[in-house]
Amino acid sequence: MVDKATPSPESISDGQFQRALKSYPACLAAISDAKGAKPGQKTLASLDEYRYETALKTFGSVESDVAMGLDDVETLVEWKLRHGKFRPTLMKLVLSNDPSFVKDTVQKAVRHYRDKSDVSGALKILTQLKGIGPATASLLLAVHDADVIFFADEAFSWLCSAGPTPTIKYTLKEYTELNGRARALANRLGVKAVDVERVAFVLLRQLGEAGAPRPDKPPTTSPADHTGKRQPAKRAASSHNPDAEIPVRRSKRVRQT
Repeated sequence: MVDKATPSPESISDGQFQRALKSYPACLAAISDAKGAKPGQKTLASLDEYRYETALKTFGSVESDVAMGLDDVETLVEWKLRHGKFRPTLMKLVLSNDPSFVKDTVQKAVRHYRDKSDVSGALKILTQLKGIGPATASLLLAVHDADVIFFADEAFSWLCSAGPTPTIKYTLKEYTELNGRARALANRLGVKAVDVERVAFVLLRQLGEAGAPRPDKPPTTSPADHTGKRQPAKRAASSHNPDAEIPVRRSKRVRQT
């Protein structure tokens, strides 16, 4: 469970929120340094800059005429995999999409969202892409609007379950609850959903929650998954939900990336 000293979404003050938000760069940098990067691979810090700065500036304006392509989706998915749980087959599925279908589908989803303010409808359109479940779809939509929250484990754990949970199913129903709670907090404090997302990350990661070790502590020993957290009972990944947990054979260690 989240430490008692950690403010709840209902009780967190503007000052507490802003202090946690200001801590995000240092928190992320520590995790990025700990993870490192393979030769030719982008660091988590550089991917994070793309997700929270470059992508929002490129796609986040209603006046923008830049269409998101497969390369952009690939970079965002890479950020998602390194920022949260690594899922070894997700990228292969994403890259199997036809580039023109990706561009058309994202444009259709964004138009639907902007015309009707219908987040759920937009996510349903995006999940027509291979490898894109509700969580990844929320990321693609979130970079088009800073008031849309990405379905991150930390955000769901803090806003919806009062602590880390191994039973997130990454369903549209769960996202609808997350989105509603994020908007309520954002409206109360006068902040953006993208800020709520980062504050949740700081509050839980600094406590070593949501499946990640504290940045200043080494991962725990086997049996563990790539995050260092002891593995819950296996469950099969749903073929209809690419964001669901992918089972890992206990006889092999999953390489960190």
